[in-house]
Amino acid sequence: MFKVGHVYRRFTLASGKKVTLRVLRWEDLDGLLMFINSLVNEKQGDKKSTLYTGFDRKVTREEEVEWLAQTLVAIEGESVINMVADINGKIIANGDVTRGRYKDTHHHGHIGLTMISKYRGQGIGRRMIETLVRESRRAGLRTLDAEFLADNETARRAYERAGFKQAGIIPHKVFRNGRYFDGLIMAREL
Repeated sequence: MFKVGHVYRRFTLASGKKVTLRVLRWEDLDGLLMFINSLVNEKQGDKKSTLYTGFDRKVTREEEVEWLAQTLVAIEGESVINMVADINGKIIANGDVTRGRYKDTHHHGHIGLTMISKYRGQGIGRRMIETLVRESRRAGLRTLDAEFLADNETARRAYERAGFKQAGIIPHKVFRNGRYFDGLIMAREL
C-alpha cells in the first residue's frame, strides 16, 4: 500500500487545469476543512443536491483534526485506501475504499467519493474510481460496492464505466427537504 502523500497520477482537464490524485497528508488539514464545509454549503443551499448522507453542519477544525488523524492511521494500517484530487494545492475531491472489518469480509471494500460541484462531470470522478479500483485490486481486495442517491446519474455513469453493476435499491433511504430518496447500491468483482 502507498504511504501518506503518494501521487497516484496526474492529468490535465479540457480547461487546462492540472489535477493530481494523491494520498492525504497531515498538511491537508486546512484544505480538507474548506472542502468539507463547502460541501455543507452546497447541500444546504441546493435542494436538488445529489450529495448523499452527512454534510448536515459545518465541521470544526478540532473535528477535522480528529478525522484526519484517524484516517491517516487507517491508511498506514492498510484498512483504507485514500485519494484526494487537488488542483493547484486546493482539494476538490476526496475518495476512499474502506476494507471490510471482519475476517470473512476482509476481501471486500466499500468505495466512496465526494467532489465539489463545479468540478463534477469533467472526468475527475471517473479517473478517481478507476484508480481506486486498481489500487483495491493491488491491495488484494476481490469485490467493491458503492452506495449513493439513485437519481445521481453522474455517479451512476462513472461507476458503470468502471465496471460496476446495479446490485440493489434501498427504498426511501434518505429523507431530505420533505421527501424520500432511494439509495442505489452498485458492486463489482475485481
